[in-house]
Amino acid sequence: MTTSSRDERGFSESVQWALLVPLLMTLLLGAIQVGMLWHGHNTARHAAAAAAEIESVHQAEPGSGQPSARRIAAAGGLSDVAVRVTRGAGRVDVEVSATVPVLIDLGMARVTQQASAPIEDVR
Repeated sequence: MTTSSRDERGFSESVQWALLVPLLMTLLLGAIQVGMLWHGHNTARHAAAAAAEIESVHQAEPGSGQPSARRIAAAGGLSDVAVRVTRGAGRVDVEVSATVPVLIDLGMARVTQQASAPIEDVR
């Protein structure tokens, strides 16, 4: 009788692992995905800030910060990078939009970050 209870206990442990392993894998892959998205947001924010700083320099050519923003975004692993620069009265606004490489695209892979800086005024 002890052998049948051992067999049932082994079967019960197998079922528990069969249910637990997919849950653990989902949590692990979810954590990786969240980390990749967080990194993408930070990279896009840094690219926008760098472009805004370059664009805000006195007598800077319009669009001079775009190559820098694209280079920073590409170095951070982002793809399909779009940089939009808007110059206003005394300030420059930069918006960087890019795609983050993710494990499973749930519609959150596109990130957009913005930065602003005052245009230097030399008198």
